[in-house]
Amino acid sequence: MKRFVFTLLAALLLPVSAVYAQDDCSQVTSSLEMVPCSEAAKKAADTQLNVSYKQLMTRLESDYRTDPALGAEYAAKVKESQRAWLKLSDANCPLEAFEIEAEIPHVFAVNSCIARMSRERSAYGEKGTDLFMIMRSCLVLK
Repeated sequence: MKRFVFTLLAALLLPVSAVYAQDDCSQVTSSLEMVPCSEAAKKAADTQLNVSYKQLMTRLESDYRTDPALGAEYAAKVKESQRAWLKLSDANCPLEAFEIEAEIPHVFAVNSCIARMSRERSAYGEKGTDLFMIMRSCLVLK
């Protein structure tokens, strides 16, 4: 009996782990898969956001070697902006899922919202620094 339960459990978890590895919850087929999949997607998006943020901070440090005070001021603004964004996502996502009463869909909606907002923030940070570098190059060339 124990072997049957173990085999059944393994058979059920194998496809689930493949879904989680994709970080794409559109392939989820049961409510039991929703929360773990959305948590994996949230974690992946958060990791990417952290990487983007660290790259930006490293880039600022490098770009402002000649004027460290200005670089520190810019870095402080970036940190302030990031903290404000974290507060926004922490408040916005539960609000977005507010009317969802059932626990599993509610958690799924909050996690999915955080993942989406984190991906958007990563893209914004990458695009914003590229735009900044273009503008800075134009100012230096004048």
